[in-house]
Amino acid sequence: MNVGFFTDTWLPNADGVVNSMVASRSELEKRGHKVSVFTSGDRQTNHGRRVFVHKSVKVPAYPQYKFAVFPYASAVKQAYDQRLELVHSHAIASMGLAAIGAAKTLKLPLVGTYHTMLPSAVQYVTDNVTGQYFLTQATWRAVRLFYKTFDAVFAPSNVIAKELGEHGVEASVVSNGINVKRFNPRRARAARIRRKLGAGKKKIILTAGRMGFEKNVDIIIKAAPRVLREHDALFVVGGRGPSKQMCEALVKEWGLKDAVKFAGFIPDAELPDYYAAADVFVTGSTFETQSLVVLEAMACGTPVVGANALAIPEAVKNGRTGYVFEPGDAADCARKISKVLGLKKLSYNKLAKNARRFAETKSIERATDDLLHEYGKVF
Repeated sequence: MNVGFFTDTWLPNADGVVNSMVASRSELEKRGHKVSVFTSGDRQTNHGRRVFVHKSVKVPAYPQYKFAVFPYASAVKQAYDQRLELVHSHAIASMGLAAIGAAKTLKLPLVGTYHTMLPSAVQYVTDNVTGQYFLTQATWRAVRLFYKTFDAVFAPSNVIAKELGEHGVEASVVSNGINVKRFNPRRARAARIRRKLGAGKKKIILTAGRMGFEKNVDIIIKAAPRVLREHDALFVVGGRGPSKQMCEALVKEWGLKDAVKFAGFIPDAELPDYYAAADVFVTGSTFETQSLVVLEAMACGTPVVGANALAIPEAVKNGRTGYVFEPGDAADCARKISKVLGLKKLSYNKLAKNARRFAETKSIERATDDLLHEYGKVF
C-alpha cells in the first residue's frame, strides 16, 4: 500500500504527534508498505526520503511550529507523483485541508487521526467563562465540519473516541504505538543517568516532554516542597518550551534550586535511560489524547502519577500502574508521588511490572495491526 501522511508538524520537532508518526511510518515500511510525508516546516532542513515540506510561517506562541501557506496545489501534484493510494491526515490545520484536497482531487480514500484535543485549548485563549463556552462550541463545529468528508476517523484512546462521538464525529480507536523493545527497564544503563544527574541515593521524580503551558509542569514544581518533607528526592524536568522560563522563575521563587534540575532537551537515544532511572514519572497535563510519554515511562518499568483528565486514567490505574491526582491540585499531586515513593519494595515492583505489562499492549506492532485493519475497510 502507498500511503501519504499529511501533518502540520514533523522532524526536527520532537512531540507526541511526530513520534507516533515516525514509529508508525517505520513499522509500515518494515512490512513492505510505502509512506510519504507531506508537511509544513523549514524547507532548508534535510528531512529525509519522501518528505515534502511546504512553504510555511512560524506560529507566534510556538516558534518551533510552522503553518503551511497555501500548500494545496503543490500537495496534490506531489501526491499524484508519488502515486498515493490512501491519504492519512494527522493534521487539522492547513496540511489537513491539503489532505482533503488531495484525496478529493485524486479520488483516494481519506482517513484521519485526531491527535490534539482542540476544544480543551480555549481556556488558553480567554479567561472569560462565557467566551470559553462559545469558543468551545465553535471549535467542535469546526472539528465536525473538517471530518465530514473523511472515510474513517481514528482516536488514540477510548475517552477521545467517546468525546468525538458525543460531538458528532464517529471514530474508531487506533492507539499510537510505542517501541517496547527500545523502551524497557534497563537499570544498568539507568545508573549512568543517575550519576549524570548527581542524584546519589535520592529518589528521582521525572517529568519530560514539550513544556507547553497546557502540560502544567508548574503543578509538579509546586508539589515538590510537600514531597521533600517526606523523601530525599530530586525532581528532574526534561524538555523545553514556552513555559520553561516561568517554571525556572518558580523554582527560584520557592527556593527549590537544589531540589529541581532542568535537564533541557533529552536526546532521543538517552530517553529510555532517563525513564528507567526514575522512581516515578509525573505528568500534570490535562490535554492528552493518549500521552506517549506516559506509555514510554511505563514500558521502562516506571510507575506513573498523572492528572485525572482525558486519556491519562486509561493508562494510570490507581494502585495498579500508578496513581491519578486531581488536575491542578499540587497537594494531591504531592500525596500521590509520596505514595509511590513510600511503597515497600515488593509493592513497588508489582506496580512497575503492571506498568510494563500495560505498555506492552500498546506496542507499535499491535497498533500497526489495528491501523492496517482500519485501512483495509476503506481501501
